[in-house]
Amino acid sequence: MKALANRIEKLITLIGSIGAWSIGVLLLAIVTQVILRYAFGITNTTLEDSLWYLFASTLVLGLSYAMTHDAHVRVDFIYQRYSPKTKRRVDIIGIGLCAIPLYAFLLWHGWDYAAKSFSINESSPNPGGMPWLWMVKGLLPFSCLLLLVESMARIVLLATDRSPESHGS
Repeated sequence: MKALANRIEKLITLIGSIGAWSIGVLLLAIVTQVILRYAFGITNTTLEDSLWYLFASTLVLGLSYAMTHDAHVRVDFIYQRYSPKTKRRVDIIGIGLCAIPLYAFLLWHGWDYAAKSFSINESSPNPGGMPWLWMVKGLLPFSCLLLLVESMARIVLLATDRSPESHGS
């Protein structure tokens, strides 16, 4: 089980690393949009939509990566005083009682949301905007699936005595 959990974390780290490259593309697109708009008075709807698509992709693909590397927000002023064993227990309980039910709920409803978008071949509501908005909406259930799988891997790794200080290694 531990070996499988480690492989899951490596896969999610790879997906997150690939997703991180979209930040550079996003910054380039933002700079291009600003230059076109303010220097030349040109507005490009496709470019504007691509900013939203890239931002959404970066965000949802980065969530499971953040969990893998213990980079999410928590109330550290209390947590930091716990022993490693207590930290593992708190993490296991928090993931089991809060994270997994939330991700399962979002996966269930996100699937319907994405499927409806796909069924109507949803595209940008902006005239001249980008097609395939359903693809971006499809990342929501995919992200929730990654988060569910990562949550289960995280519980396995924590239960097998992996200290919170070594997350993501």
